[in-house]
Amino acid sequence: MTNFTLSRRRFLSALGGGVASLPLVSLPGFVKAAGQQVPQGNVLLLIELAGGNDGLNTVVPFMDPRYHALRPEIGLAQRDLLTLDTDTGLHAAMRPMADLWERGEVQIVEGVGYPDPNRSHFRSIEIWNAGQGAQAVTQQGWVSNAFATEVGKADSTDAAGLVLGGEMGPLSGPGRFSAMRDTDTFFETLAHLPGAQHEVRAARSRTPIDHVLATYDSALITGHAIRRKLDASRERWWDFPQSALGEQLRTAARLLDAGVSVPVLKVVQDGYDTHDAQPEQHAFLLAELSQAIAAFANAMRDIGAWDQMTVVTYSEFGRTARENASAGTDHGTAAPVFVAGGRVAGGRGGQRPSLDRLADGEMIFTTDYRSLYGAILNDLWRIAHPDFDQIGVRPNLLRR
Repeated sequence: MTNFTLSRRRFLSALGGGVASLPLVSLPGFVKAAGQQVPQGNVLLLIELAGGNDGLNTVVPFMDPRYHALRPEIGLAQRDLLTLDTDTGLHAAMRPMADLWERGEVQIVEGVGYPDPNRSHFRSIEIWNAGQGAQAVTQQGWVSNAFATEVGKADSTDAAGLVLGGEMGPLSGPGRFSAMRDTDTFFETLAHLPGAQHEVRAARSRTPIDHVLATYDSALITGHAIRRKLDASRERWWDFPQSALGEQLRTAARLLDAGVSVPVLKVVQDGYDTHDAQPEQHAFLLAELSQAIAAFANAMRDIGAWDQMTVVTYSEFGRTARENASAGTDHGTAAPVFVAGGRVAGGRGGQRPSLDRLADGEMIFTTDYRSLYGAILNDLWRIAHPDFDQIGVRPNLLRR
């Protein structure tokens, strides 16, 4: 009894900075019953490009004279690009991504954004995470929101989603969503958590502590299920980049290779807030991103899972159409999204924003981010959601 009391106090103390402050298994909000049913089979890997990626120097309209007029210093010429078609090139640092493109395993969805764009890092990523539009204020992520409507429609999984880097973001809210920074810390922390489960009262009479205890129990169930599978499997060696993103994707590959059933994984790559000296920094980031995605694709092919994977990049906003005086760009609006996977319908999706028709000097989005979310939910799990299904033209992400 004493051990339980001390352990519970320790757990509650960890919640002082929010549930996500638990060092290993962290569940935002209050989870539902441990046996919650969530979609499985296909797996979504979300890669947040934190800081605001400059889409205009990532997927480059090299034949557009307006592009070169807006960017006389940092603009890229065709000779410095990997040509995708007659008027579009990929940044030269993205050779591994271009290789996936040539295999027909990458779709570039252009002009992704939302009405009334917000240029604050913090507010705009909240808008992307929630999927409710620029005016809505909610802490629940779009993945958690969508899965909440699907209880009972699919088989159970080890976790509804795992965050391997960054904030919970799209996975915030009710459901068996956890954060796991690395497997070593995971095992160490799990070993110090008590295994007792707690009796929770009927929903109509629950107190806040009942919710906390339910969160705790769900964390244990998720943690032990993952540990059993990792313990029973042999870790393979794959050639991932030696970077934070590379290590996150190595962990993702390790989990999937061990048979951990989880429909959504989320990672992050920092550094895209390129206000100055952008050319060097941007090239470094895009090379790291491309190498990490290519390494992950190779690992998934090794275990026969690449056809079940859909990798999606996103950023809180793009950058300004016009370069600034410091060889950089500032907070902008629309940007392209990369979608990769063995069954992805390769090519270009969406529509490139016109550089001849800017709003307050900025690009106007052509693909509403919520239509992208609707496409992901429909194509991967046949989930229909009212927040996403009636907004804009939904891109076709997977081959039929």
